[in-house]
Amino acid sequence: MKGRLREKLSYACGDIYGGGAFMVFSLLFMNFLVLVEGLPVVSATIIIFIGKLWDAITDPIVGSLSDRTRSRFGRRRIFFLIGIIPVFLSFVTLFYSFGIESVTAKVIYYAFAYMFFGTAFTIVMIPYNAILSDISSDYNERTSFTTMRMVFSGGASLIAAVVPGIIIKSVGGGQNGPEQKTGYLIMAVALGAIFGISWLITFLGTREMEELPPVEKITLKSYGSVFKNPAYRNFLGIFLSFQIAVDLVLALFIFYIDIVVLKYKSYEMIVGTLLVCSVILMVAMGSLAKKKGKVFPLFIGIPTWLLSALVFIWIDASTPVIVLFILAALIAVGSAAGNLATWSILTDIYDIDEIRTGKRREGVYSGLTTFLRKFASGVAVLLLGYGLRAMGFDQNQYNLLKASTVNFDPAVYAQSGVVMGIKWMFILIPIILLSICLFFAIRNKINKRRFDAVLKGISAFKEEGSLESLSPQELEDVLTAAGAEKTELWGGIQKQQGSVICE
Repeated sequence: MKGRLREKLSYACGDIYGGGAFMVFSLLFMNFLVLVEGLPVVSATIIIFIGKLWDAITDPIVGSLSDRTRSRFGRRRIFFLIGIIPVFLSFVTLFYSFGIESVTAKVIYYAFAYMFFGTAFTIVMIPYNAILSDISSDYNERTSFTTMRMVFSGGASLIAAVVPGIIIKSVGGGQNGPEQKTGYLIMAVALGAIFGISWLITFLGTREMEELPPVEKITLKSYGSVFKNPAYRNFLGIFLSFQIAVDLVLALFIFYIDIVVLKYKSYEMIVGTLLVCSVILMVAMGSLAKKKGKVFPLFIGIPTWLLSALVFIWIDASTPVIVLFILAALIAVGSAAGNLATWSILTDIYDIDEIRTGKRREGVYSGLTTFLRKFASGVAVLLLGYGLRAMGFDQNQYNLLKASTVNFDPAVYAQSGVVMGIKWMFILIPIILLSICLFFAIRNKINKRRFDAVLKGISAFKEEGSLESLSPQELEDVLTAAGAEKTELWGGIQKQQGSVICE
């Protein structure tokens, strides 16, 4: 029992990087490029866009490599070892330009630095998202591992939302600008070291199954074929709608707090409330998932978040800040439920795919899912930026206005059409996306009983070459979970036993 707990803790350490690095990047990278390094906003956007294009290449490649890799350290864990140094170096180069002065040279440098960061992130996170099915095949135990992972991820996100700012301001001063370069460097070195160590712990503390499937040839057709899996298509509906909702709400959150409700001084406390509650609630959601099924937390969390989004209709600058703390805690209910459910369900998709195709393709699914998440989020945030610009809003211009105009009245500014637009985006975007998420959650066909039947079906195919040993109820459960006819399973029963051994 103690050994299993140590393995859960070691496994969870990997998402210290996933949660922490993502939060630092989301909160600070654009600010660093524009206000500290002095790059034009358009150039900063181009840098990030180039990085997203690079992800389109690296995510699928690493996914297929991790499926095909065979080493004495396993097919996934070896990537954690390989990635330790790149994780550290890439995080440092992301926030330090080594004295480069030319704007053009900086744009080129940071484009490559972001590509390097994306590559390091891909090297460790794609195999990490695939490894859980190699650690455990138990439905509820996978939920326990994912719960621990989400707790560590949420804790890292909370620390990453607060500590980097403290380091930067302590070294470089409280004025947002070029004077903070040294502060950013020290922050990057410190966090990069922590992220690297976290992967060493994950490498040393986890184990993969010893019986590995044969190495399969991975082609572009392999990636296209995963969309034939109904369970995966439904999962993407849940996963992408939820993750995009989270990304857009986080992107809008500071604008909403700053200029819609005029509570910028309380911003860190409000965000902190959301993150702390998410971590605490993750344990409760994990327990609920083990009792009621992995999708069940969504039926609690998403309606709670939707109701809180509706309450924001009546929130304005006169609203007491305590109300915002309460609403942040309610959003955390949905955040905890969604993060736990989406990452838990993904590991079961791998087994659904195996009973359909007779292949183990965790890396293919992990690489494609990670890419789709990044791409969809990038497009959504880009459209959000154009939406804000179309309304006439410019954050840099607003900051200059606050700093340079003696008689600037934020309450008057908050009555403008721009601010009302931000308010309604903050309300309607989560309502639309979370409603889509709930729709797909209702359509989910995987529960513990059906998943156990799928595992039994996989064993039957391996041992007998058919599903004849399954009971009628188990066979029905397999067909429902897989979304296929009996003759379509296990690779069309290995293409009807090689077309009856070529007639």
